[in-house]
Amino acid sequence: MSKVTQIISDLQKIDTGYGLMSLTWRPDPIPNEIAFASMKRVIDLALERNTKAFFNVGEFYGPDQINLILVKNFFEKYPELRKNVIISCKGGMDGATVTPRGKYEDVLANVESSVKAIGGYIDVFEVARIDESLLKEGDVYPQESFKALAEKVDEGKIGAISLSEVNAKQIKAIAADWKKYLSCVEVELSLFSPNILRDGVAKACSELGLIVICYSPLGRGLLTGQITPSSTFKEGDFKAVLKRFHGDALAKNQVCIDFLNRVIQERPAEKRISLVQLALGWVKHWNTAEEFKGAKFIPIPSGSTVDKVNENLNDTKTNITEEEFTKINNFLKDFETAGDRYEHV
Repeated sequence: MSKVTQIISDLQKIDTGYGLMSLTWRPDPIPNEIAFASMKRVIDLALERNTKAFFNVGEFYGPDQINLILVKNFFEKYPELRKNVIISCKGGMDGATVTPRGKYEDVLANVESSVKAIGGYIDVFEVARIDESLLKEGDVYPQESFKALAEKVDEGKIGAISLSEVNAKQIKAIAADWKKYLSCVEVELSLFSPNILRDGVAKACSELGLIVICYSPLGRGLLTGQITPSSTFKEGDFKAVLKRFHGDALAKNQVCIDFLNRVIQERPAEKRISLVQLALGWVKHWNTAEEFKGAKFIPIPSGSTVDKVNENLNDTKTNITEEEFTKINNFLKDFETAGDRYEHV
């Protein structure tokens, strides 16, 4: 079995992954002691289920590769746990300007830099955005970015390639050329951002047998129930500039939250779950949908404390019924999120 095939096989067994972005890409990074406890809990839960844990990290998730260094320090403390984790790393970006750097030599250098910062082998690597500045007329994606990544797979520096923030046409074109290196596609999916279910992305992944890594499954915090009209955000918090978290847009989005809370209240008292668990359950329930039967949807919520990890990765409670799934989808047909994914105030 090839390394890529093994990674895909391991991913297929994982129910929920873990996003580490919020541990470091924030005005006040989480202290190591608290972050380490949360990270270890994710691995402990995976071991209890006889699967690997999935850590989603980013070379630019905070200044000076702080996110990767956090992971390096964690595994220096717990070296015996590294074999139990699939690490997926985003790179290929200029951290200062947050713009893609997809040139062949830049991607090679970025992989090497990331491997050094994290302390060794990275299971899955992806350029965070397609560098459209490199496209010539008729191009769908820049070949040189993926030539560089494929070389790093062949060298054994990384195990497989993931795609990130791509459309259906790009997924199909890249797969046509580099399928044997591809493991998954990382895109946003939540009750507030169901775009991939409608724009062909999930369908393309299903047709190609690719894992769908679902980032921001809690709507960047909207689906935690903790954001209200009186909420304030610290300087540097991305939510401070996003339209959907403010004013009339937030009030309109609250309609969805209110509906979801009613769905929860309709459950018997002994089967009540949190808003977070309902939202994650909805993402995971797409694994039962016939239209996407070739894909596997893995949400990657964060969790900066052990309690949050326990809530997010509770496989029993982060499941919903077919009736609830249908009811929610019927609601979403007539509901439109106020504020696009990256629309600023």
